[in-house]
Amino acid sequence: MRQLQLDIEPQLDARIGDFSGPGWGHVIDGVRQLHAGLMNRFYIYGGAGTGKSHLLSAICDSYLEIGKSAIQVSLLELLDAPTEAITSLDRYDLVALDDIEAISGVPHWQKAVFHLINYNNEEGGQLVFSSRVAPIELKLELPDLQSRLTQAVSVKVPNGSLFADRQALVNSVLNRRGIHMDQQIVDYLLAHGPHQASILLRSLEQLIQMLKGEKTKLSHANLRQIFALIDEYR
Repeated sequence: MRQLQLDIEPQLDARIGDFSGPGWGHVIDGVRQLHAGLMNRFYIYGGAGTGKSHLLSAICDSYLEIGKSAIQVSLLELLDAPTEAITSLDRYDLVALDDIEAISGVPHWQKAVFHLINYNNEEGGQLVFSSRVAPIELKLELPDLQSRLTQAVSVKVPNGSLFADRQALVNSVLNRRGIHMDQQIVDYLLAHGPHQASILLRSLEQLIQMLKGEKTKLSHANLRQIFALIDEYR
């Protein structure tokens, strides 16, 4: 049987504070309730690129910071593995299962997730799920799993259309990492760059790497090149 190595360290550079824009308020309220132990199952959903995986990473990081164990796993990446791989998750305080819709049409994985939910509930653990669709829209062959997921507290993540959400995200990442970026670039990125959180973060990271070590004032030609790069992400 193939051994599956699961790493508890979050894979994405994200923190809860990055999602401080007004459109994320209801989502972060849910995270606070999770931390307070007021819920044991939390389901977030939204379109592709809206930052769901980054949020799951941030939630896991916030648990690790207070000495709890947490792990983020993409079910899409686990589909080819034996379902026994998921049994190793039952020892974590928080399990974040990304891409829950990936197990639609895969009954043996649906059963594995169902058993994980039951065991996790018995042991007082917590589960976070992410999906592109709301729980009621999942097409699952196992009614009991569909029922469990529908009973979870669910929230839809914003699509990035609010300028204030994008501004809060970009400013938080730059401030947290101690990076100064020319305000003209930041303004152009926010006004003309991608709206979805994960794509916005990807474009920001590319800009950070491109400008690393840049000490002098950028020329108009340099700025035009950077603006053109941002335009490619739209």
